[in-house]
Amino acid sequence: MKPEFALPQSDQSKKPTSGGEQLQPRSPLIRSEVEWLKPPSLESASSGRESQVILSRWVIQEPASPIEFSSNGAEDAHTLTLFRKMPIGEWHFGGKPFNKGYAPADSLWIKEPFQEARAIYYEGFTCFRVYLPQALLAECYETAYGRAPNAHLVLSKTKRVDCPTLKHLVKMLVDVDDNGGPAGPVFLDGISLAIASRLLALDSKRARLKFPGKQPSELSRWRLNRSIEYIEANLLKPIYLIELSNAVGLSRMHFAAQFRAATGYTPNRYILRRKIAHAQTLLRNPSMSIVNIALALGFRTQAHFTFVFKSIVGHPPAYWRKHCS
Repeated sequence: MKPEFALPQSDQSKKPTSGGEQLQPRSPLIRSEVEWLKPPSLESASSGRESQVILSRWVIQEPASPIEFSSNGAEDAHTLTLFRKMPIGEWHFGGKPFNKGYAPADSLWIKEPFQEARAIYYEGFTCFRVYLPQALLAECYETAYGRAPNAHLVLSKTKRVDCPTLKHLVKMLVDVDDNGGPAGPVFLDGISLAIASRLLALDSKRARLKFPGKQPSELSRWRLNRSIEYIEANLLKPIYLIELSNAVGLSRMHFAAQFRAATGYTPNRYILRRKIAHAQTLLRNPSMSIVNIALALGFRTQAHFTFVFKSIVGHPPAYWRKHCS
């Protein structure tokens, strides 16, 4: 039988955050790429950082003359590149020509691990990259098949990706700094796991393997309670899915699926709803401005806080404070 579960609508027990409290600045989830096709360093304090995806932007201003870049292919990650502007250039991977001329805007390329690369660009452009580490892919593999992979995983050769689902998932991460909001880290983890799982599913079809697809069970009562307690204790901090899954002794994939089966919400959506419930408590304190409440809960702007608050509560925070609190 499914355990009874009710999402709290407000939190009267928490002490409101004072307007003068010093808040820790959040590290950007999307970093600027300093070296071409080399992931920026990950400065995450969370455990399991070796399995965290890295997001980056690579921006080239209009060059006065053709500009060349090269990579020795030392990275073990699968690299997904989404071109945000159509560049003109030449690309070589593994010492072989890959593409010459235009690369269509919004086209998605994947580069296999440990492969050297070289490119010549004739004009400026912007691209977005997702680096999927081996630890993440191995985690998804073990969750799907019940055993660790017996070799280094290469789920795709270097190619242009035509899978609409994969492209949609990558596009969901392009603006994660803005749209991920205060639950950005757990949102990032969830989407990155979906990307890795999609690559694994496509690889299983290519290799004619059966990719398991059974319905997930629900979190046990003690695991559900512990994960909720962890969320409540860390509402003013970035929360990573690896932290929640470690707290209850499950893999990230198993935890995310079972949490949703038990609550009806993804971890990302649940955290947002709890932050908004805490915001309702803070709004009852007339000394706290709406912008300070938004920043305290991890929203980058008051506008984004207002949008999320209204989508969950039904009214903007200013209206709710005046008429409903």
